[in-house]
Amino acid sequence: MKRKKEAKAKITKIEASLSDSHPGHESHICHLTEKRKMQTIARLSKDAKFICFICGRAAKSKNNLCSPMEIKLDYF
Repeated sequence: MKRKKEAKAKITKIEASLSDSHPGHESHICHLTEKRKMQTIARLSKDAKFICFICGRAAKSKNNLCSPMEIKLDYF
């Protein structure tokens, strides 16, 4: 039980540091979601090529995600 609490506290610290102030965060989809900019999010997400390693949101440009990772469809 103690381990779960420690892990949860660690995750919370990481999320807080990523969701607050880092360069370009105002253009990231997680921030835009918080501001309810749904039309902008739809435009940025269309034909997504990257996914955020942290929150799982997808975007066409890696510049719109906190921790982008390329979506590779050739795994199958």
